[in-house]
Amino acid sequence: QLHLGIDATLFRDLSFTLDLYRKATNDMLMVKQIPGYVGESNNPWSNLASMVNNGIELNLTYNKQFSNDFTLTATGNIAYNKSEVTKLSDNPYESLAKMQASNYEVERLMVGKPFGMFWGFKTNGIFQTQADVDSYVNKDGQKLQPNAKPGDFKWTDIDGDGSITSADRDNLGLAIPPVVFGLTLKAEYKNWDATVFGQGVTGNKICNQIRRLDVPTSNYLRSALGRWVGPGTSNTYPRLTDADTNGNFTNMSDFYLEDGTYFRLKTLQIGYTLPKSIISKISIEKLRVYASSNNLFTLTKYTGYDPEIGGGAGIYGIDRAVYPQARSFMLGVDLT
Repeated sequence: QLHLGIDATLFRDLSFTLDLYRKATNDMLMVKQIPGYVGESNNPWSNLASMVNNGIELNLTYNKQFSNDFTLTATGNIAYNKSEVTKLSDNPYESLAKMQASNYEVERLMVGKPFGMFWGFKTNGIFQTQADVDSYVNKDGQKLQPNAKPGDFKWTDIDGDGSITSADRDNLGLAIPPVVFGLTLKAEYKNWDATVFGQGVTGNKICNQIRRLDVPTSNYLRSALGRWVGPGTSNTYPRLTDADTNGNFTNMSDFYLEDGTYFRLKTLQIGYTLPKSIISKISIEKLRVYASSNNLFTLTKYTGYDPEIGGGAGIYGIDRAVYPQARSFMLGVDLT
């Protein structure tokens, strides 16, 4: 790991920390897929992959005492990271997390590509009429999607071979946010104090798999109300059909991906410390009452339950009905 940094204070009240790093990680543990003829159902953990992370982190703090009664502290931080898989021991790529009722993976590890990469088909609108289906042909005049009907997705022929196959899948975006940021504000005025903390991410995608594809009768999301029901009704949400011969829902595609950017007010707390002249009469050193809230609000375009999606075993950004974080309100007393 190579790490360069600087700490500085400017104008007495403003300080910052700037870090740049390059970190190489070798022989990362991953589950090794072994052939079925071996006769062992449990795939072993092996040292399969290597990767490099390059990034920059910036932290700014403003601390100012305006008077004996008023003090303000503001801290903001932002970090950017770019990863690249540099080696996979056995294969040119590794498939991660297959989608429900589909043979296609949701994410893929590939040499020369970032870690946590969504992999799938790219949509190019929706066939509005049968004439649209018939006119989507290759150079030989053959239909690229012979099983498609009006209301189905038009898949992009990425490799240009004149047919839609698994080779037409591509990088659809990052599952791990490349940019994370946060902001903390603290203020004290006489006996009052307030703390605000918020954080967020940007640059990533979330794969919304809340609906159970392996259970045909499961509920659709509300967005299905805007589905295609005739020419001109929708160019983003396909027709609903249990047959799904075109793979509108069983193909992993950018249809499932949404912008994962969010900013969440994680903590808001306001407190009041009673004057010592009052509490000293009852042998109390300090008495502070406060009201606070966690997860007060979230700014995001994500339509699922919660944009703050984590992950495990190297699989990130897939929302399979992850239970959302609760908004809470509390009243408390600090007594010394």
